[in-house]
Amino acid sequence: MLVLAAALAGLGLPAQAEKADSEQALTFDAGRMVLDGKRKIRTLSGGVEITRGTLVLKAAQIELKETAQGQFATATGADGQPATFRQKREGLDEIVEGQARRIEYDTVTETVRFIDQAQVRVLRAGAPADQVTGQTIVYNHARDVFEVQGGGGTSATGGAGGRVKGVVTPRKSTGAAADPVSPETPR
Repeated sequence: MLVLAAALAGLGLPAQAEKADSEQALTFDAGRMVLDGKRKIRTLSGGVEITRGTLVLKAAQIELKETAQGQFATATGADGQPATFRQKREGLDEIVEGQARRIEYDTVTETVRFIDQAQVRVLRAGAPADQVTGQTIVYNHARDVFEVQGGGGTSATGGAGGRVKGVVTPRKSTGAAADPVSPETPR
């Protein structure tokens, strides 16, 4: 397992999900909804899109579980169409977006888990900056940590599927106050 706490997350800058998102209503658009009132589970299917502030979750099917503490969403993609996630980072002109066959989002722990053919990107000022791929990627907004696992075997394209791969783009510094890492500190 590889932890990319600093590389993707901005080298120690506190950058969580947009705080105002937690105060927004969760809205959804789907072809069908089944509500299990006793278990407090909504199963949405048919090209589902869920939004909550800057958060957007899209999938073929999403199961929403309601608890006293918060909500838990499990998004499942269809063949050839992965589930996708997108959310702005607090205080930065950055967006985290990713895709996988399955995405689990926990509002209580502020954790997004991308499972099976996972890919996560950071867009800085709207332009692609950092990217990582692996079998499983866990992004914890509250701790500002990315954990990436490569998995085993070979990929569908015949390559080494067990590896974690990524690109980290250097940040453009606008001065010492904007970048707390000195030039001597390795990135």
